[in-house]
This record gives sequence, structure tokens and C-alpha cells, in this order.
Amino acid sequence: MFVAAFICLPAVTTYAADSVVIRSVNLKFDSQYGNEEILMPGISTTTAGVSVKDVVWKRDISKWKAAGNERVSVFLTSDTMIFAEGYNRSECKLTGAKFVSAKAVDNHTLEVKVDYVPVVILGRTPRAGWSDSKKTKAVWEKVEFATGYQVALYADDKLKTRISVGTNTVDLSKYMDKDAVYYYEVRAIGFTSDDRKYMKDGDYVTSEDVIMEYDGDTSGAWKGNTYKQEDGGVPRNSWKQILNDWYYFDGNGVYQTGWILSGQRWYYMDPKDGKLLVGWQFVNGKWYYLNTVGGEMLTGWIEPQPGIWYYMNPDGSMASSTNVGNYWVDASGRWIP
Repeated sequence: MFVAAFICLPAVTTYAADSVVIRSVNLKFDSQYGNEEILMPGISTTTAGVSVKDVVWKRDISKWKAAGNERVSVFLTSDTMIFAEGYNRSECKLTGAKFVSAKAVDNHTLEVKVDYVPVVILGRTPRAGWSDSKKTKAVWEKVEFATGYQVALYADDKLKTRISVGTNTVDLSKYMDKDAVYYYEVRAIGFTSDDRKYMKDGDYVTSEDVIMEYDGDTSGAWKGNTYKQEDGGVPRNSWKQILNDWYYFDGNGVYQTGWILSGQRWYYMDPKDGKLLVGWQFVNGKWYYLNTVGGEMLTGWIEPQPGIWYYMNPDGSMASSTNVGNYWVDASGRWIP
């Protein structure tokens, strides 16, 4: 339970010989943690002779977000005393919430504006699985109010790594560096330290051995070469699927172009817009083949079409007009039986 207390100490002002000016005002906001829902806080005053007359929220509770500021006007009233004309920040001691303003509507009514921060106990994701056939890109259904997720990857039932992400998908391939049976657990969390003050973690859910359809993020917006998510954050040092395309963002949230090394695999991002490219790509005078499933650069013998073989050098470039062991590849790169 969070308690926000306000103690206002304005200068004494004489309005009339028989008028008593209220010298201090106390307000209490009692926050209640709801299970997967945001609850209205209790608001009360302990100032003698003063009561809460009305509470007016700027937005309906159905639109509130946990760990976000919600503006509220609390109207206090007194039948026997009068309020000062106004109370500024230096005259008010505020604990547990953000003071905005405190001004008298009339002698017997005071409007106190406050930014309140809702709290919540996060729920469980209904389902967690994979978005690719290699089962390296984890994806799960979003949890309401969550701003982040904690993912624990296991290899043969032993914890491999534990990471936190701000999206409902993450590429785990760089941690899958040995032959093993992999699965992960995921739970909803508050992504930042401030978020965690107002969100209690959800329970872990174990991934299923299934491929889930995932069309990528559709709720954010591009701001130049960065992507602003619905919650205001940007992806950093991670892959993110936006609509039907994959991008890789650096630590500043800028999408990368050209060749990138992620984990132990090379990928090629479109130099124009940063989209992950797949299939045959002609780069700097050489042909490369990028897996049509995961996008990683392939080496060695490949068979893009049934019965048609090519040899990709260790650097990924296609061999042509040369012998590869006992085999000959022609100018187009095809193996000639």
C-alpha cells in the first residue's frame, strides 16, 4: 500500500476578525493493488474541520496505465474556516505523489491538483512459443499493463541465461550455442526501476513447443530511424518485428543497416530502410544467400531449389567457375554433375 501525504503550510492571512485561516492541509492517497486490474485509490483528509467534497479525474479509469501519471483534482471544503488563496510547491510538503497546484475556488473550497500513479499486480501471458521453425525467436502474448518481460532460457533443464526485454518477442539464438533441448519461461514485469515501484511481477509461464503466428508490432510509430513503441520506449540492442519485417536496433534505438553480427550468425539489413533481407542478395559485387526462414547468412553447400546446388565460401560469398573439392561450379555458381 502506498500513502501519499500532503502538508501545506501557507503564510497566515487575516481576512476578517472572526475568520480562521486553515494553516495546514493533509491528504492521503491509499493505493490498492488489484490482480490484473487497476483499482481506484482511497482519498481522505485528516485535517480538522476539513472534508473531501469531490474528486474529479482527468481520464476515466478504463484508460489508466500502471506506473503512469493520472491527473486528479481533489476539492476540499470547510464550513467553519477559510482557505488561503493559494499554496505553492515551497509551501507544501509532498510525499509519495507529484504535487501540481493548490488554489482556493472560494473561501471555503480548495482545489488540489495531483498526479497519482496507479499500481497493479501483473497477470500471466496466456501462451508462449516460437515464431520461427528453428525455434530460436521466442514470442508470447502480451500481458495487460506490463512494460517488460523477464525471460529465463533453459538448456537440458539447466538455466542458461535470464534477460529482460521491453517487447513480447526476443531472439535467443545467440545463447543457443550447443546441441540441447531448449525452452524458456517468461513473466510480466515492470521494465524500468520506476515501473517496478508500481507493478508486482506476474507468474512465470513455460513455453510450448509450438510455432505461433506473429505479425510484429503494429501499435508504435516510426520517428526517423528509431521506432517509438506504444509505451513510449524504443527497442535497444535487440531484434524487433514490426508488421511483417525484422529490424535490429543498437543501444541508441537506431535501426542498423548492412552486415551485422548477432550471436554467432551474420545477417544483412537493407541499406535503405534496415529491413532484414533473405534469399539471394548481391552485395559489393558478390552473391550471398540468406536463409529464407531465419535470415542468417549460409555457408557450405546449399540447395535453394530441389536438385540445384551452390557452394558458399566461408565468408558467405558464392563460389563460381572453380573446383570445390572434386566438384565443379560454373560461372553462375551451380554445381555441374
